Amino acid sequence: MNTRNFASIMPLQLKHAMLCLATFMGLFFTSATYAAQAVATVSKNVVGVHEVFQLQVSIDDNVNTNALDLSVLKEHFNIGTPSASSGTQIINGTVSRSTEWTVALATKEIGEFTIPSFRIGASSTDPITITSLKTASDGQTNTATPDIKVMADLDKSSLYLGESAEYTVRVQLGEQIRQASLTAPSGDGLEVHQLGEDRQVETVLNGKRYLVVIRKYQITPTSAGNITLHGAEFSGTIIKGSRGFGSTLRLPFNKAAEQEVLHVKNKPAGYQGVWLPTEDLQLSQQWQPTTNSVKVGEPITRILTLRVKNIEQSRLPNLNLTYPSSVRVYSEKPVYGSDQGYTTMTLKQVIIPRQDGTLTLPSLAINWWDTANDKQQTSKVDGLSLTVMPGDNPSTIDNNTAAPVNLAPNTTANPQPTPTPQTAETANNPVWIWATGIFAGLWLLTIWLFINERNKRLALIASTTVLIPGTDKAIPSPLAGMRQAIKANDNIQLQYHMKKWQQAQPNHPQEQQVRKLISAIMASSYAAKQSTENGKKDESVKDAQKTLLSLLETIEKEPLRSQTDKKPALTPIEPE
Repeated sequence: MNTRNFASIMPLQLKHAMLCLATFMGLFFTSATYAAQAVATVSKNVVGVHEVFQLQVSIDDNVNTNALDLSVLKEHFNIGTPSASSGTQIINGTVSRSTEWTVALATKEIGEFTIPSFRIGASSTDPITITSLKTASDGQTNTATPDIKVMADLDKSSLYLGESAEYTVRVQLGEQIRQASLTAPSGDGLEVHQLGEDRQVETVLNGKRYLVVIRKYQITPTSAGNITLHGAEFSGTIIKGSRGFGSTLRLPFNKAAEQEVLHVKNKPAGYQGVWLPTEDLQLSQQWQPTTNSVKVGEPITRILTLRVKNIEQSRLPNLNLTYPSSVRVYSEKPVYGSDQGYTTMTLKQVIIPRQDGTLTLPSLAINWWDTANDKQQTSKVDGLSLTVMPGDNPSTIDNNTAAPVNLAPNTTANPQPTPTPQTAETANNPVWIWATGIFAGLWLLTIWLFINERNKRLALIASTTVLIPGTDKAIPSPLAGMRQAIKANDNIQLQYHMKKWQQAQPNHPQEQQVRKLISAIMASSYAAKQSTENGKKDESVKDAQKTLLSLLETIEKEPLRSQTDKKPALTPIEPE
């Protein structure tokens, strides 16, 4: 019995022990992962003997104010009475804690002395070297040179003509300064452009805080040979003020980074194509839709993306493709950007098939010079082969509208039959006349109600805005969507909403005129993109848009016509 009880208890004890161990390990690794940062700084690190300066020690955590031991400083420094403070801040839900000590120090003799590292809990500060001179004036003379450094770094000094290099300048400020400015590097045969915005960071060096300003430039040579790159130049006014009521001293400052020499190689003699030197070039594309078959008039979207490393936007090639005459192509303006040292270009094209059959869309290949391996490379994206089927409404694309089909009867019309006596008798019967009239009236009323209800549904589809269930978002009606697309100069959306309107209102009496105006707008817009300068819009596009807007307003105001309102395709038969 005891054995069974012991066996049943063991797993529970083991589970409890493992749970405690897991909790302890979790707390251990959590505390090991988080280690508060301790920093020690001084007001100055070059002083005269007996000159007072301040030591400040801080840690980003709440600790006991007695945790800092200053006794190690007694050998070389006179120590004042330290002051300590701690606090907690909550900003946007983030809790930050800090503890800070401040103490006045003074050196006892001439020489170089080290403020050792202070250990506070699991954190330690960096040691600080203090230079002690004969007098305080000697310290001021020694620190007369402004504590400002201008450093620059060039990622490559040997490059090809047209290839770009990245130039990074860092300004380390240990002085209070006003009216600061940074002049870009320069050189004959060089194009220089700033990359992004300035970045500022704080750092502590030998116990002194510095503000570091970082700026990057793109350097592109326009001629081959050895080119001298003059470094970036920093200038400003240093503010030095004495304690008490002394006047403020303003000192002008100007310093440039060191010069660099660029070795620029010319374009290789055997290179073919547009000169494009780069370490990496990536060409990709997307097709929408991804099916291998479409209908006449259905748009095909092709998105081409080009990513080139270390190259200026102005040097990116134009993506020219030759499409077959059986399609219409509308190209949007390329979109440029930058991403981790790459210059990107995205081109969106809308391709609309005009004929059914087999359609082959062209591929695209770009030659470029691989500067990392000194050889020519070619990046390529494949074309697309697909089947184009006849559209639901071929007149959407074709300019010529087919004439209406008139269905003729197979038999020749006969003269009206001569009424028989029974027919005449029936016609003279007033009861039959009244019954026939009532039946015909009810039949016509039924037809009218059906047509009226159908027109209401179509009007709701064609000229109103539909709310998406469960949301406050609205889907514009086809007519409203066409108006919005015209005002936004979005020809793709204009074509889309026209197809929706055709589906809601097939064989509308104004359909042919709307279709012709949209075709004119799209054709004129494409021509304007190719030939118009300074962004001026072609007048023919404006005229067509105004006419179409007026026509759409007229369509919305007029009541919808049913199919029975149209003229009959059959010509009336006249008796001979």
